[in-house]
Amino acid sequence: MLRMEGPVKSDFRLARKTTTVSDVEIPAGTVVMVSLPAANRDPVRFENPHELRIDRENAREHIAFGRGVHSCPGGPLARVEARVTIERILDRMHDIRVSEAQHGPAHERDFRYEPTYILRGLTELHLEFTPVD
Repeated sequence: MLRMEGPVKSDFRLARKTTTVSDVEIPAGTVVMVSLPAANRDPVRFENPHELRIDRENAREHIAFGRGVHSCPGGPLARVEARVTIERILDRMHDIRVSEAQHGPAHERDFRYEPTYILRGLTELHLEFTPVD
């Protein structure tokens, strides 16, 4: 899921030397906005990039938390928190579904996101479920 819907929408870098990306020359000293979601859906890197396939061979090659010296120091903690949260939810709930009353039917979902260029986050998410007895 991090490849499909990562927490960071964009980041900024300073070009230290003049370089060319595709056919665009980027002079040294230029601030460049980098779109991580675009890289995570690059069809050259990921076959059928808009499909969620859990068995994808290169699923872990996403850059949702950056890479190398630019990797997010909180990435490992976020992964553990997500795993524990999902395990606890699944232990306590069955038949988990998005509320149609709040977000519309499956083919017309309406989600609202925080208005920011950097991070991606829902303003709210309404779920319905059956509690585990």
